[in-house]
Amino acid sequence: MPAADAPEKPEYSERLWPGPVVWILAFGSIAALAIAYGSSLGAVSGWLVALGGGAVAAILIARSAALVMVTDQQLHAGRAGIEWEFTGRVLPLDADQARSARGPHGDPTAFMLLRPGVGPGAVVVEVTDPQDPHRTWLLASRHPAQLARAIETARGRLSP
Repeated sequence: MPAADAPEKPEYSERLWPGPVVWILAFGSIAALAIAYGSSLGAVSGWLVALGGGAVAAILIARSAALVMVTDQQLHAGRAGIEWEFTGRVLPLDADQARSARGPHGDPTAFMLLRPGVGPGAVVVEVTDPQDPHRTWLLASRHPAQLARAIETARGRLSP
């Protein structure tokens, strides 16, 4: 029998890294700043700005990459988590459906975990807890059908 404090083995795990545009903008801006400092204060200053700024940008981008994880116990989305007993229907969305769910036709009370550059798909998870202010969760995903399948599989293991 595993220890009570043993980490849960994820059924599905997806890190929502930003797309290439975010990386290009971040490091392009740092390069321009490094060139400006280097031309006015010398090459050493330019290299220090490039290395320091690059390290800071990489750390900030990495920390902003949210994790969506399905375990036996619950669904984790970034810092949030919901136990399976409080979830209802699950629906994978294609690009058009996800765009509509994020826009004026979506649920205004939804908890949303969206990241730029992740992809056009998403998953909607119904919340059945009457005390929860969110009726649904809208989660960005590069593989919405796979995420929805993992959620349904994990929920199916609930004991009555």
